[in-house]
Amino acid sequence: MKKAIIVVLSLLLVTTSLFADGNRKGFVIGLGAGGGMTSFTQEVFGFESDRENKFGLATDFKIGFGLSDNLIICYTNKVNWFGMDNMFDDTVTIINGLSAAGIMYYFNGFAPSLFITGGVGIASWATPFEEDTDTWTGFGFFAGFGFEFSPHWSVEASVFTGNPSAEEEGIEITTKAFTGMVTLNWLWY
Repeated sequence: MKKAIIVVLSLLLVTTSLFADGNRKGFVIGLGAGGGMTSFTQEVFGFESDRENKFGLATDFKIGFGLSDNLIICYTNKVNWFGMDNMFDDTVTIINGLSAAGIMYYFNGFAPSLFITGGVGIASWATPFEEDTDTWTGFGFFAGFGFEFSPHWSVEASVFTGNPSAEEEGIEITTKAFTGMVTLNWLWY
């Protein structure tokens, strides 16, 4: 499986660089990875838990369309992956994420350039590797800024917040989460 992922990513990088024209106008797709911290509380029956802070692996996926070399509209999926002990003292992987419609505005039409980004969407809280679990969802939004230091390559700092909730056995549980992340990103255009 790991070899297949490496081959697909290698082919993607090689073929996209052959067809990239160096302009942000048109179709764009990107990946990013880095570090993140999620600060959260959980609420049940009106009682709120103590605040917890968890560091993790941050990922960012983007796909969209550049209306010009300065303005991109896109779908983005920002996620912080971290470990947390459950009530059975087992460590489980939690993902706190945001799937959003967003914009990116570059101050220059070419690299190097500072940019700002923001958007609104659906916040999520899930245990993706556990059986018989649901993904909690709710409203969320994000904002950030970055620097494209070379064509296609940038560093981005962003924050997102949301209140994903779910009903478990007739009990409403809400997570109030705030995540900050810094990622190194590759954007094909």
